[in-house]
Amino acid sequence: MKGDSSSYQMLCYLGIFLLLLFIVLPPLFRIIFPREETSENNDNLPLIMNLTCNKEEDFGDYQLKTKIESNYYEDKIHDTTFTYEIIDVSGAGSVGDITIDEYDALRAIENVKSSENENIYTLKIDYANNDYSNEELLADHQHVIAEQLRYYTDNSFTCNTAKIQ
Repeated sequence: MKGDSSSYQMLCYLGIFLLLLFIVLPPLFRIIFPREETSENNDNLPLIMNLTCNKEEDFGDYQLKTKIESNYYEDKIHDTTFTYEIIDVSGAGSVGDITIDEYDALRAIENVKSSENENIYTLKIDYANNDYSNEELLADHQHVIAEQLRYYTDNSFTCNTAKIQ
């Protein structure tokens, strides 16, 4: 009988030891081997909003289509792309002589990238990498998205906003 009780005691001690291991080891492993954070958590990414505004103006012989697309990171303007398209309505083919005053004025600003392709004129303004605070011509384009949307709609543009992220 004494042999049975000692084997029973040994089995109890072994069971207690295993339970202690199951209780102590997981927190110890969490400290020694911490879980690596993944970049899949989108909550920490900045909010990116896009504002796209369009306007069509008819000048008789030609139409001017203006598209302004602005990206906002954390509610601050990041970049803006202006696209002007001149469409010949009369068929005379004289749209090459037409100048767009806003395009010419913005193109003259340093660090504003411009390109021309037939009757399509494009400007790219990168606010994130350049300081345009002294440029009076860009004062209308350096607002938060709500103010910029109001500015464009007051100037007869049709606008859409979209959350990118």
